[in-house]
Amino acid sequence: MNDKKPEKITEDQHYVPQFYLKQWLDEAGGFYPVKVEEKLPPKLKIFDKKSDQSRFCYENFFYAQHTGIEDEVSQIIEKQFAEIEAIFSNELPILEKKILNYEQITETEKYHLAECMIFLHFRGKKYLDQSKKMTDEVTKEMMKHWVHLIDKDPKSKAHMEELGLTKEQMVEFVHRGEFTVDYGNIHHLQILKDMHGFSNILSAKFWRVFISRKGDFITTDAPYLDMAVNKTFWGNDFLSREQSFILSPRVMILAIYPKNENGKKFVRKDITDDRGYIQQLNLHNLMNAIRFGFHKDRELLVELERLIHLVYQMKEREKASKI
Repeated sequence: MNDKKPEKITEDQHYVPQFYLKQWLDEAGGFYPVKVEEKLPPKLKIFDKKSDQSRFCYENFFYAQHTGIEDEVSQIIEKQFAEIEAIFSNELPILEKKILNYEQITETEKYHLAECMIFLHFRGKKYLDQSKKMTDEVTKEMMKHWVHLIDKDPKSKAHMEELGLTKEQMVEFVHRGEFTVDYGNIHHLQILKDMHGFSNILSAKFWRVFISRKGDFITTDAPYLDMAVNKTFWGNDFLSREQSFILSPRVMILAIYPKNENGKKFVRKDITDDRGYIQQLNLHNLMNAIRFGFHKDRELLVELERLIHLVYQMKEREKASKI
């Protein structure tokens, strides 16, 4: 007789760990979500009631080969991620305390922070969506060149004839681009194999660490941002891009190109009393989120909403003055 109980299936798979989001809860275990309904023009919805972290930043079988469709892969990945989260959930509070107390952060500790940042990035929805979009666009561009030679390949030619399609029809179809290239999630998550390499580069960059002792930094459903500094098709290399991470309500990290190789690469700046600058950082993070931001102080979110509209109106006036 086999008395072994079947392993529990995890359906709700969080792409932002719950241990991380819990930092923004109040004593009663709730925070206020703010939803970005539109980015241009900006339209926010600040929830009237508090919620707990479990209701956000997840999808059913998010880590399955195809999100939403249960498979064994999603359970294996979920289990592996839970083991990694357990390590970071212990390390991050210790490192945050050292940052706030202006204690020395060693190269090893900086590397561990970089590991956490990279882990949260590559497992997150924002990265997966961007990676899928880029793969889709690049593959379509390649197909536009390849399709003109489709009749030169015997197998492809035979398959077209079997389907009753002509070369001209295939060329027209590919150039319209009205299809999606889907390699599945595993294709994109394989980048986690290179996590240590990315962590090495990230930890070698110059880090400007902002401190808000009152805990005024909001977080979002994309707490790690990787931003290009120019708008070319391929963007910048990883070292040249700017990475930011909301470590906690009290600490935010900005990683930039290490111009001064022999100087300090970890500099702290206490901006606790500079509410305007904090809200500028919050504005940037929220408007680059996927859909949601979070904080326990609703008034802070209302103030941020007013700032977002003010900045938008100023930019619109600048555009109008140039016409």
